[in-house]
Amino acid sequence: MAQIIKNRVVIIGAGPAGLAAGYKLCESGVKPIILEKDSCVGGLSRTIKYNGCSFDIGGHRFFTKNKLVFNWWQDILKEDFVKTPRYSRIYYQGKFFNYPISVANVIFNLGIFHSVPVIFSYLKSRIFPSKDEKSFEKWVTNRFGYRLYRIFFKSYTEKIWGIPADQISADWAMQRIKGLSLTSVLRNALFKDRKNAIKTLIKEFYYPRLGSGMMYEAVGERIASRGGLIKLNSEVVRIKHDKNRITALICRDAQEGRLFEVEGAEFCSSMPLNLLVSRMDPLPAGHILQMCGRLNYRSLIMAYFVLGRRELFKDNWIYIHSSDVAVCRIQNYKNWSAAMVSDPDESSLGLEYFCTEGDSMWQKSDKAMIELAADELERLKISVKKDIRGAFVLRVPNAYPVYDKDYRQALKAVQDFIGGFSNLQCIGRTGMFCYNGMDHSVLTGFLAAENIFGAKNDLWGVNADQSYLEEFKDSGNDNSEL
Repeated sequence: MAQIIKNRVVIIGAGPAGLAAGYKLCESGVKPIILEKDSCVGGLSRTIKYNGCSFDIGGHRFFTKNKLVFNWWQDILKEDFVKTPRYSRIYYQGKFFNYPISVANVIFNLGIFHSVPVIFSYLKSRIFPSKDEKSFEKWVTNRFGYRLYRIFFKSYTEKIWGIPADQISADWAMQRIKGLSLTSVLRNALFKDRKNAIKTLIKEFYYPRLGSGMMYEAVGERIASRGGLIKLNSEVVRIKHDKNRITALICRDAQEGRLFEVEGAEFCSSMPLNLLVSRMDPLPAGHILQMCGRLNYRSLIMAYFVLGRRELFKDNWIYIHSSDVAVCRIQNYKNWSAAMVSDPDESSLGLEYFCTEGDSMWQKSDKAMIELAADELERLKISVKKDIRGAFVLRVPNAYPVYDKDYRQALKAVQDFIGGFSNLQCIGRTGMFCYNGMDHSVLTGFLAAENIFGAKNDLWGVNADQSYLEEFKDSGNDNSEL
């Protein structure tokens, strides 16, 4: 191993959290090195170019009540950070339901025969709520009634996570759809309370003109211009430590295959938490590795299409709740920003398939995935195969932390282990095993940078207690939804 790089601050991952930390450090005169295993910055928020079109990994709304984060986003892109109207629907049993919900639309689609039992099911849940809200199923049923839960939550959620909804922790619902209930949905539909809008019901959001990656590419450029180093194609394969300190990282250059070492005094990590622990050298005690092994991530396959159609549907995205197709959500990138498609006579779509790395879906060839996605577009009556002008597939491992019923105990043990290192901070969604929003990831990066200069911000506390996030410099709820 010939090359040894030394730097005061070493950051693992050039996603929103890692770049936010690097940016703040550069502002204060510290020039960090950021190690990124991929060939571009942005992490899950990167944007891919193909056949004159721009494709995000899923969809990334830039919405926050945190003034610090919003002002940072706006300062980075200025006029290229534009307000975008939100329109999305739920596809269920061959019909489209407005989301946010429209009472008339629901009654029209379900019909009186099915709508009346839905109302009685909701009333029953309010009068006789389940006292045990530990599972996603019970949490949602208490707020919507079992019938609406079965229609609008069960099949979609189980497609995403690959496990029964009664085995999913209620923490995921509380974190992603906090404050959402049938009552709040109806109140939003009737009174349009913008000031207290629930994040999943907002009617507009900000978005970079050329995709979410445009934001983080610009951040990366600013870091480089201020002397920070972003080293792409650099995967951390070992984390060396001595006593209670991280001493160096052993990295592999993906292009050349060689190993190199990075020594530092302070370390921030947004790599998957289970990988961080399992790549420690020396390895931690057996019970820590056992707990680490119980932290699971869900992976994502994106099937992308360029289609010879000027218009497909009016939504930014559609949730696919029908269990007869495997796709979970369809992004219509032209409706996020017209600039995402260079030819006005074309459209571009991204179909999201959730899986577990190594399972049968993950192992499908690119050709098989494109064929599956094209078949499902036809079955959903969105497009036909003759419209396809180009297609490709992207696989994203470790995309979403899985909140199963047993994850809390495992996460607590791993947090305690990480807390034993005086110079290591975990940040971001994958790095903290926290299904957070993009603004939360950015905020953890900011807070981590402050800690390097002597602050005592509790990053795990931001995850565990939403009020911490709300109280931090006029902040509020996070921005994105699944």
